[in-house]
Amino acid sequence: MIAPLLGESFDIEVKQPNENKLIFPYNPRSVSAGFQRVRNDLEIKDLPYHDLRREGASKLFEQGYSIEEVSQVIGYRNLNILWQVCSQLFPHKLHDKLNQK
Repeated sequence: MIAPLLGESFDIEVKQPNENKLIFPYNPRSVSAGFQRVRNDLEIKDLPYHDLRREGASKLFEQGYSIEEVSQVIGYRNLNILWQVCSQLFPHKLHDKLNQK
């Protein structure tokens, strides 16, 4: 997958040794297992790994990125799925817009 790196993430990538074609040459299962291990060590309940992706999307929307731009960064290939996510994140925005009129 190719995704644009924003902010400090780009700076971090540039500093990495150029030993592999992939920026993060890790097995996805290892990353998930590591997340679960740390989450359990910290006794955090009910925090699926996928929620981090949703949090990242919500932060980008809060900064004013469009749905197409967020899709590129977060890696949702299907905009309908991302639309379902963001419609759950910001229902209060509709009330805010109505109250501004």
